[in-house]
Amino acid sequence: MRHILTGIILCCLFISLSAGCIVAESKSKKQTAADTANEPLQPAEYFVYHHLMNDQWLIRTDLSDQPVYLSESLGLWMEFLAAKRDRSHFQEQYQHLNESFLLNNGLISWKIQDGQASRTNALIDDLRIMQSLDQAAALWGNSQYEQTARKIGAAIKSYNMNNGIFTDFYDSSSRAAAKDITLSYIMPDALSVLKKYGTIDEETEQRNTNILDLAPLKNGFLPKMYSTEKKEYSYDSEVNLIDQLYTAWHLQPGDTKAAAMADWIKQEFQTNGKLYGRYWANTKKPAVQYESPSVYALAILFLMKQHEDRSVVKAIYEKMTSFEILDPSAAYYGGYMSGSNTHSFDNLLPLLAERKLFDENVIQ
Repeated sequence: MRHILTGIILCCLFISLSAGCIVAESKSKKQTAADTANEPLQPAEYFVYHHLMNDQWLIRTDLSDQPVYLSESLGLWMEFLAAKRDRSHFQEQYQHLNESFLLNNGLISWKIQDGQASRTNALIDDLRIMQSLDQAAALWGNSQYEQTARKIGAAIKSYNMNNGIFTDFYDSSSRAAAKDITLSYIMPDALSVLKKYGTIDEETEQRNTNILDLAPLKNGFLPKMYSTEKKEYSYDSEVNLIDQLYTAWHLQPGDTKAAAMADWIKQEFQTNGKLYGRYWANTKKPAVQYESPSVYALAILFLMKQHEDRSVVKAIYEKMTSFEILDPSAAYYGGYMSGSNTHSFDNLLPLLAERKLFDENVIQ
């Protein structure tokens, strides 16, 4: 019902805008983004176009006057656009990838600040963007997307490994790769793309997925990192639930660790009616009192992949959207706000989760 009402409101806005355009032919880019959509915009999508996206279509991290642009935001947005089958806007982001983020060595700058692109990448973002390009190439038969995906994949293999394991980042300035891999950065589906391209062989793929698949639980929580030098895992005493859920999301359906994590997530939510941002590893009690839309979004994506009870997923979805401004007359309509503040991450992940629920007919 929420989305039906939202669609009616946005369609009315569309009609008014279209009538005005008979007189005024030129439109702003943000109006064009809304008007050319094949379906009503999701509220958070509307917020991204109207408040987080600048005139060059780059997504800023927050609403500050000194914007920072992250490859994380670019990757999540490209993943969303591919899932929505939004070809034109995906192409625009592809252009920004090439013009602003893609470094000469084929890696992707993790941050653009003050007009300067960092010379360091972030593995998870490079893998996500590469995978989105591969998906888009298959969707629309665009060979350029595949060529760029192959270029990124080859760069990751050349620069982002230590002892045969992909690691968190490569610093082009110091020409040094990280020695550790954060487990939430391991994306088996992206590694499969690398193997499909012939960039890595099956042994390399297995070696890297084993870091995730063989990671032992400690009091029900997954490790934070793996050292490629010491060949051992490390755990946080104060667990970030976003890291845990990202890692769990990348586990295969039916994995025993994933099942244990899913059971705890469901129990925690059903008992307390909420999920907190951080927990003490030894007691499994909340270490903070704040909640995060991103936590709920990742919980949705994780539980959906594990084919968990959809009634629980829908309840978590309702909790997630309770943080969203759904009054169309509000200044920040569609945004996941904390007072007057927001973060691109807390809008883009909920968008992905909501898109998944639409596509799986969990919500309408």
